Amino acid sequence: MKTLILALAVLVGGTAAAQQQRTEHKREHKTAEERATGLTEKMTAKLTLDDSQKSKIQAVNLGIAQKNESIHADTSLSREQKMAQLKENQNARNAQYKEILTSDQYAQYEAWEKEKQEKMQQKRTERTNSKEKSGKTTPTKRTEEKM
Repeated sequence: MKTLILALAVLVGGTAAAQQQRTEHKREHKTAEERATGLTEKMTAKLTLDDSQKSKIQAVNLGIAQKNESIHADTSLSREQKMAQLKENQNARNAQYKEILTSDQYAQYEAWEKEKQEKMQQKRTERTNSKEKSGKTTPTKRTEEKM
């Protein structure tokens, strides 16, 4: 009886610890203003923006962040529609950046964006590889295995 109670206590304790760990790893959702300010600060540091550029970039970032937030919240849109609208917003952001930044700054920005994309792709690849090693498969792989 004591062994059963002890085993149950360990099981409940382990489950609670795992749940707490999982919630700690979740990202906090930042507001559009926080995301815009964070991006503007990073850009100011990376691209050495002057005060005029910084205020214009902040306005662009805030506008796009608010638009993106409303797209994410819109449950009537499909995933593909959301992705298309987000891509349009990114293109609009880049066009506005091109008007605000000098050609050298814009080139630096593009290189920075490319670097971020490559890092993100590398993380996706690593995540996919780790799932495959652990025996988990993606939905597309499961359907391919059935064929």
